[in-house]
Amino acid sequence: MDRENRIRPLRGPWGVCATFAAAALAAFAALPASAAGLPAVATEDPGRVAAGGCQVEGWYQHASGANALLSNPACSETAAPRLGGNLTALQRSKEGNWGLGAAAKISDAAWRYGPARWGLKVSTYTQRLAEMSRFELDNATVLGLATFTLPSDMSLRLNFGPRYHTPTGQTSTLLNAAVLWALDDRLSLAGEMQSSDRASTVQSLGTNWWLVPGRLGMKLSAGRTIGAPDSTTYSFQLNWHLLDRSPARR
Repeated sequence: MDRENRIRPLRGPWGVCATFAAAALAAFAALPASAAGLPAVATEDPGRVAAGGCQVEGWYQHASGANALLSNPACSETAAPRLGGNLTALQRSKEGNWGLGAAAKISDAAWRYGPARWGLKVSTYTQRLAEMSRFELDNATVLGLATFTLPSDMSLRLNFGPRYHTPTGQTSTLLNAAVLWALDDRLSLAGEMQSSDRASTVQSLGTNWWLVPGRLGMKLSAGRTIGAPDSTTYSFQLNWHLLDRSPARR
C-alpha cells in the first residue's frame, strides 16, 4: 500500500535521530538483491515473488484516529516475461471508510541495463467512503520499476510514473526511492522516500527479519510526512512465501 492511499498518520513524536536516519538512508541507496523478497517499504522490486509461486502478506497499520488490517496475496507465473498480480483485500479506518486495490506487474530476467533490473506495474485503487453505498474508483497508476545492485550488500529501488485521480480528473507524478541494506542473510534495514508533485514527501524506516529463511518474514516500519509534526504511522507485517525466497534461490 503506497503513500497516497494510506490512512491518516498517528500523533506522536518523531525523534531527531530517526528523521536523520530516514533522510540519510533514502538519499544513500537501497536493500540488496539477497533480501529483495522481503521489503519493509512500498517501493516495488521488479521480481517480488518466486517464479510460479505465491506469497501472502498480512499487516496492521496504526495512525492518528485510524487503523487498518490488510491482506495482500500475490502470485507470479513461470513463463518469461513473468506476469504477477496481487490484491490488497481489505483496508478499514475508524471513520468507516473501506478500500480495495488490485495490481499487475510484468518483468523478465532479460530486462537489464548494467546493474539495473526493470519491470512495469499497473494498479487501481477503489474506496467506499462512510457516506457512500458503493465502491468507486479512486485512482489508477502506471509505474516503471527499477532495482540497482550496489556494493556492500545494498540495493536501490526506484519507481516512477503517473497516477490518475478519478474524483478530480487530475494526474500526479510519483517518484519513490528506497535503499535496502542486508546486515546478514536474515536481517535487513530499509529507508524510503515517497514523493509526488501533488502531495508532501513521506520518509520511512523499516527492518526485515526472516523468521523462517525464505518462507516467513516479519517487518516493522515507521514513517512520517515531511513538514507535518503529528504525522507518524507505524506498521507490523508478516510475509509468507509458498515457494522458497532464500537468497540462494534468487
